[in-house]
Formats: sequence, C-alpha cells, structure tokens
Amino acid sequence: MIYVVIQFSCIIFLMFNIQPSQFNWPEFLLLTMAMIIGGIAIINMKFDNLNIIPTLKENHQLRTQGVYQCIRHPMYTSVLLFCLALMLSNPHWIAQLIMIILLINLILKSNFEEKLLSKRFKNYSEYRQNTGRFIPFL
Repeated sequence: MIYVVIQFSCIIFLMFNIQPSQFNWPEFLLLTMAMIIGGIAIINMKFDNLNIIPTLKENHQLRTQGVYQCIRHPMYTSVLLFCLALMLSNPHWIAQLIMIILLINLILKSNFEEKLLSKRFKNYSEYRQNTGRFIPFL
C-alpha cells in the first residue's frame, strides 16, 4: 500500500506544480505518448485485471499480448512519461527529486508485483526475459 501512497503523492505534487507556460512540443509529445500507451494498456489488460494496489486478483490473468508483448509494466511507463512531461515544465530541483523518487518507487513496486506474478504464473520468468520492464527491449 505504501507504494501506491508514494506514487500518487508524487503524481499529485507534480500536477499541482506544473508551469503551463513552460509546456512546449517535447512535453506535449510525452503527454501524448503517455495517453496512448496507458490507453492501449488498459484495453489490453481488461478492466477485470486492472488493480492499483500491487496484488493479484483471484481470477488474475497474465497478459502478454498487445503492448504487453514489449513492456511488462506499460501503465508505469505511461505514468513515468506523464510525470516526466510535468517535471520538464518545472525546472525546480524539487520536481526533479520527486521524479527520481517516483522512478525508484515504481521500480520497487514492479519488483514486488513480479514476485507475485512469478509465484502465480510458471511462464512469467520466460516472459520477463523477453520483455522490457518500462522500456521495450531493455
């Protein structure tokens, strides 16, 4: 649960401290990419699998198709791109620190989720070796 609190605290901080006058094409490109990846991830995941808290539902299914063929955690990729755009609009060092905290938090949260997925799905370790965590092919 602490992962979720930290994640949303970072997102809220960055959202309330944006500098709209600093938004240029890179920020809009990042926001667009975040929306596309997040939207595709939700469609591929299906709502019955969607969960904010890093736990597995009783009927949880491992998704390996669509965007999940390339990225194991596309929702986190979407969050990182979204927050990166917000951070770039605010050159203050605190925004950069918050972004680093968010990245570390999402790495730790995804590690926790991957332990759960490895226990539930025997083929998860193979899937993990063939896909990037947040960035395709890394």
